[in-house]
Amino acid sequence: MACSTTGLLADGSGSEYLSDDDKDLTAEEVLDKYWHPFVKGISQYVKSNKESTNTKLFSLLALLQVYAPESYLPMSQCQEILGPPDPIHGGPPFEKRMAPFTVFIKTFTPSTGGDLHVCMIHPKIAQKSLQLLAELKVSRSATVKKFVEGVSKYVELNKESTNTKLFSLLALLKAYAPKSYLPMSQCQEILGPPDPIHGGPPFEKRMAPFTVFIKTFTPSTGGDLRVCMIHPEIAQKSLQLLADLKVSRSALVKECMSSLSGDEAQPHVIKLIKDLLTKREMGENGKEKFSRLIEDIKQQENFHNAVSVLSTASGQFMTYHIFPQTLARLYYIRRGSNSYVKAEEWAKQAIQIAPQNSYVADTLGQVYKNSLLREAQWEMEVLIKGEKAIKAFKAVEEKAEKEEGLEMGDTGVVSVSNSFNNRGLFGYIQVVKTVFEKLSCTAEGDVWKKVLTGDKNAKPDRSLGCNSLIPNLKLEVEDKFEFFEWYLAYSKPDKESLEPPYFWKDIVLCYELYTTKQATESTSFPGLLDCLYHGLRTSKGSRAEFEEAEKTVSDLKAIQNGLRTTYEANDADVKEAERYILSNIILSNKVPDSPELPPVKELKTIIHRFLVEEVGRRSPEFYLLVLLLFWPEEQPLMVQEDKEDEGVEEQQAAEDDGSEDKTWEAKDSDEEEETGEETAQPSLDLMLDFDLQKYVTFMEDTFEKKYAKYLRGRYLLPLFFLGRGSGLSRWVHKSRLDAILEEKVNTNRPMDDRNEKNKRKGMQKQIDEMWSSGEVWEIPEIQEILLPVRGEACYLTAPQEHHEQEVFACIGGKRIKVTTEDESNALNNNSKKRPKKTQNPTFFYLGFTIQGPVAFNQGRTGTKKQP
Repeated sequence: MACSTTGLLADGSGSEYLSDDDKDLTAEEVLDKYWHPFVKGISQYVKSNKESTNTKLFSLLALLQVYAPESYLPMSQCQEILGPPDPIHGGPPFEKRMAPFTVFIKTFTPSTGGDLHVCMIHPKIAQKSLQLLAELKVSRSATVKKFVEGVSKYVELNKESTNTKLFSLLALLKAYAPKSYLPMSQCQEILGPPDPIHGGPPFEKRMAPFTVFIKTFTPSTGGDLRVCMIHPEIAQKSLQLLADLKVSRSALVKECMSSLSGDEAQPHVIKLIKDLLTKREMGENGKEKFSRLIEDIKQQENFHNAVSVLSTASGQFMTYHIFPQTLARLYYIRRGSNSYVKAEEWAKQAIQIAPQNSYVADTLGQVYKNSLLREAQWEMEVLIKGEKAIKAFKAVEEKAEKEEGLEMGDTGVVSVSNSFNNRGLFGYIQVVKTVFEKLSCTAEGDVWKKVLTGDKNAKPDRSLGCNSLIPNLKLEVEDKFEFFEWYLAYSKPDKESLEPPYFWKDIVLCYELYTTKQATESTSFPGLLDCLYHGLRTSKGSRAEFEEAEKTVSDLKAIQNGLRTTYEANDADVKEAERYILSNIILSNKVPDSPELPPVKELKTIIHRFLVEEVGRRSPEFYLLVLLLFWPEEQPLMVQEDKEDEGVEEQQAAEDDGSEDKTWEAKDSDEEEETGEETAQPSLDLMLDFDLQKYVTFMEDTFEKKYAKYLRGRYLLPLFFLGRGSGLSRWVHKSRLDAILEEKVNTNRPMDDRNEKNKRKGMQKQIDEMWSSGEVWEIPEIQEILLPVRGEACYLTAPQEHHEQEVFACIGGKRIKVTTEDESNALNNNSKKRPKKTQNPTFFYLGFTIQGPVAFNQGRTGTKKQP
């Protein structure tokens, strides 16, 4: 066989073709013996002989050895590349023709006899050779192309032969599904009788002259041999060669479906076809619209061939919605005459196959939305198309509400998904925003603006304008804005990414059109949490390209005063109490010693009034405030029974009395009774046996009931961290950490980066990486303001049984269960990956998500300032 996967050294380098004396050499020793002494001469030769046949053959051998370390070329093929005269006809011997590359090349006779084989002596030498060739501007692409062109004549004369057919399929699979392969048994079926078992020639011989492009390997689990092309780049050049010879990609993929499916397609075949036709890769701006194969067929052939391929798949795999769903997208993105009609037909066919799937239903909504956006011009068109789109997205929303996470798949729910589908809600926002904008431009535009913003006295002339949807639009928009406000304040898609900028932009613009309110002035609970991000370049408002000024101290004081007035007028309303309390914590992050801040015991008294009612049935926001207000503070110079804790407590006492590491949060003691800085506790009846663990559990339980369904699969954002201050000021809003990171990143960015959009995007990427990698915890300015907390890990069973463990924060004489960041992320993403184990004792930074307390950076020594 041309290639196999045997004979690799422990360090991953090949030893198969080294001499017996050299087989024990390490990769570095191989370079010392064979590469370093000769590289200078090789370099000089290549500079002067880039187009020589021996340089081309040397490039090709290096390429093969890197792509497939055990590969080789038959001597006959090498002589063809070198050209006449070969030694048989009086030419110089092969070794002389290959000088000065001979030292890197080995020839050998296969154990089965036959033609000599030629290869590089070691993959490391091949790797270095390719690097050298790249530095000397010897095109790798041209080398691959030249290599593939070696079979051009055979393919042209044998387009219908079974080995050309198999070669074509293997090229298609490797180019567009690089990890794919075909079982040897399936390859033998394609080649047809007689196979080697029944006396036919061996596979290698039947596949000539394509043998050199192909490798076989045995899976680690055993079983049938597997066959694939040696590298995607060679596969792509092979497909280009086939296309030049009038064998198109669309024809190949249809042949693939026909050849591999048989009477009934196996699951692995269906998965392979789905990957080829529907798997969308991530690009710079999110997922690509179509798979790479469909995109290439569109661009290199035509739109109709792409339609034909997907239509064939839809007909052949009739129980799979993904093929008609992709066809619908293909049509509505194309636009043009009759495209939306065809898109609607295919979208409805997909829904018939998967009637409960919200993501399938979304495609029909997208069809109507795009038709509204691109085609509707007159008032009646806008209303009719808008109504169809609104109903379609409401259907998406209803189906998404019924879907559950993957871990709930056997509860009788008909459709499951690993994340909540927000497209029904967001699609609705986009549609009604378009309806407002288009109706505003009609002859009765001013009247329509009044109607859509809730003026009951306004009425357009057309009776159709009074349809049932119009009066509810404003209320629906407000509800969906409220949803997305907390959805984006509490979470993001994953630890390293955010929603695209247009997401928040469309939500805000739609909300402001229908309500005439400013989204930035929102004083809802999530709105207050978000306001401290205003002014940062990486805030969601800034990313949406809104002019969003930083909230000043006077702005925050005005918000606090307004919410205090509202609360005092509605002191039985728990929501008003929550907002007022939070406004004080937000203000303390800006001005820790503000005289407007009430004593903490006053805020504790307010929230304590609500603790005795609806026990365990309040909101996660309510229990977040309970934990922030009643979280214990370290008491200096307390005598501990545990001698191991004494040193830690004494160190904390030293920090608390200001004798070392005094930070800007520290204030004069005479301010304590006047501001949020005081440490005085409320009366004993508020604190006696106050069980914080109970409220941690309440917060987790209410999160499960209110938010878990919607935030599943997403990364929960930390909202506050425990800092080194006292009273309210010890709760550090995440925006303060992000501001430090922005300053760090901005200082290190190139001075000539003047494109604000690119600068913001690059800055966001760097900041996300700093959070993801944990670099954030190593920054001195952040260590200065956060308080490391001592923690303990407790196994639920014996540690050697590898069962889960619980982590506790030990603070103020209390032991409170917390979730580790790894565990929180794994649980929310339905991950089966076990969080890393925590060793005792451990230190971590304590943060709060909307689910509860979380240990960040646990067990790391980077927390230079320890409690």
